[in-house]
Amino acid sequence: MAANSSSRLKPNIRMVAERAQLSPTTVSLALRGDESIPRETRERVLAAARELNYVHTPRGARGEQSGICRLVFVMPDTGDHPVTANPFYGEVLGGAEQECGERSASLSFTVLQHGFSDQLPLPSALQDPDLGGVLLVGAYAPALVDRVAAEVGRPIVLVDNAIPGQPYDSVMADDFGGGFLVTRHLIELGHQHIAMIAGTMSAPSFAERYRGYQTACSRAGIQPMQPIEVIWERPAISAMLKQTLAQEPRPTAFFCAHDAYAAFVIEQLADFDLRVPDDISVVGFDDLAPMRLIRPPLTTIHNHPRSLGRIGVQRLMARIKGDQQPPQGITVGTNLIVRESTRENRT
Repeated sequence: MAANSSSRLKPNIRMVAERAQLSPTTVSLALRGDESIPRETRERVLAAARELNYVHTPRGARGEQSGICRLVFVMPDTGDHPVTANPFYGEVLGGAEQECGERSASLSFTVLQHGFSDQLPLPSALQDPDLGGVLLVGAYAPALVDRVAAEVGRPIVLVDNAIPGQPYDSVMADDFGGGFLVTRHLIELGHQHIAMIAGTMSAPSFAERYRGYQTACSRAGIQPMQPIEVIWERPAISAMLKQTLAQEPRPTAFFCAHDAYAAFVIEQLADFDLRVPDDISVVGFDDLAPMRLIRPPLTTIHNHPRSLGRIGVQRLMARIKGDQQPPQGITVGTNLIVRESTRENRT
């Protein structure tokens, strides 16, 4: 009997994802007809669902008669790319969906530009009269957060963002602690000239990672360098590396505030005849699954994005149910993952 039990399992999204060789998040978005998923990918998902006899029933339809709570997940617009092009937010979304599934809540998805014009209406998902609450994911400016809160008139929880003096709950990774841990790791390997590469210091997460870097350097009696702000494009990173490597003393290690920056840096250091980690060490931040293909394997910080999504939903549901506690600033711990992109400094 046990040998045949797996063949009688009711097909689910994870089984469809395995058949289509895609992530469950991508499959979920495709089955909901989300416009961020390319047509070819959606057809691939639908074909896999047909092969497994999987029938997708929208959560709203399942809970129509049971007073299901409707939530919306909002993240920054990524232009022409689907949401899954940003694996960090894709993981946060996956965690939020899992928590909603366990709580019989529905979760829809929309995007919102950072500098959303005051002249434009908010996305239709935020204008749903039956909306229960909003997960606002990403480093939105306080004015935009306040506008969403005022116009929606429902509880809001910030994820991967924190605004001083905010009246909203927030859930963030311990970016300060992660920055401290990974910098201390480099210092313990004998590195004293450590350059930090960030996207923009206006993002609270990057600012906190730099603050952790500063603290680790200061405690070790090392002069921290100013953060290097650069856009995530190969030509810009190549130009930055050329300028930074010409400095004296030359950095012996790079702390990249995001794994994607680390991938570009490792790739382009080869153009300067520098090998990682033999000639220079590189560390990242986020431990995203696609970046685990980097060679050499990347030393980085794991910041539990799925937990951020789950906890965000937990706080949002609590507020919807009447929780009147003062605003909660929740920090999720981070872990140092040591791989092969760092080694003892021999210079």
